[in-house]
Amino acid sequence: MMINFIKTHYFQAYLLYNLDGGIMLENYFIDKKVILRKLEDTEFDYKILEKWYQNDFVYLYFEQRPLNYLEIKNKYYPRTLENASIPVYMIEYENRPIGIVQYKLVNNDDKIIYGLNGDNIYELDIFIGELDYQNKGLGKVCIDIISKYLFKEKNANKIIMCPLKDNLKAINCYKKCGFMIVKDFIDNDTIGNQKEYVLMISDSNDKNGDYTRY
Repeated sequence: MMINFIKTHYFQAYLLYNLDGGIMLENYFIDKKVILRKLEDTEFDYKILEKWYQNDFVYLYFEQRPLNYLEIKNKYYPRTLENASIPVYMIEYENRPIGIVQYKLVNNDDKIIYGLNGDNIYELDIFIGELDYQNKGLGKVCIDIISKYLFKEKNANKIIMCPLKDNLKAINCYKKCGFMIVKDFIDNDTIGNQKEYVLMISDSNDKNGDYTRY
């Protein structure tokens, strides 16, 4: 199996986190204190997700209801597979799981909903499931890591994020990551209720010099 190493140089000190010298090792994005590892088909990972999905500050913006263990497993098992269409990464800070981040290639049906044209458009989603680790800049760190990876390694032309319009904390975080509000749109949430979302886009062309491949 071929292993790729990617060294990152695009972060400076951010709050308490010095992220210079991070690497990506197949299913891992590794920095000095933050690790993004591929979600695994294990009871350990599913139990953590189940715990987070009982918190209203998580499920109100993602599933609109709590999810039980079986629902978690049914939803996330396909995302643990090697060629998953929606790869999910567990965010670990100082060896403690604190949230997840995931991405997917936007399909034609979603392009119609979002009013987008073009190829290689990726959608990014994230939540910090541990309340004590919110508002510490960790969401921004993870979005920056995955965004740089998608632009450089997946040749993304655009990356979008679609938070609910009333999720002001998320919207402000995404703005700090370089995402711009393009428009509002109406779509059904996971339980069929119409909700107002915000389409945010990053189309950064700063793709050179961010990675050194070994």
